[in-house]
Amino acid sequence: MWNIDVSRFRVIHGNEVLNALCIAEVRMPEDMSREDRATKVKPLFLDVLAVNADGEIVSIYDEAWTFQFVPIIQAPITAGNKAGQN
Repeated sequence: MWNIDVSRFRVIHGNEVLNALCIAEVRMPEDMSREDRATKVKPLFLDVLAVNADGEIVSIYDEAWTFQFVPIIQAPITAGNKAGQN
């Protein structure tokens, strides 16, 4: 297990947008050599842990190209909009 923290991202998979927790597994091409490889190599498969709309933790294992990760952006805190105040 890799457990790469991606909790600052939402993950889009198919027609769902979920809160990402971590990338639990990364499957690279089998013929890839650590010593003799390209600088950038795309993974083949990912296993992503995420929180679905019902608040349940789910594991999504699919081809890497089917995932899109989008950073969660929060509005900056200003003098008139302090954290914890409505």
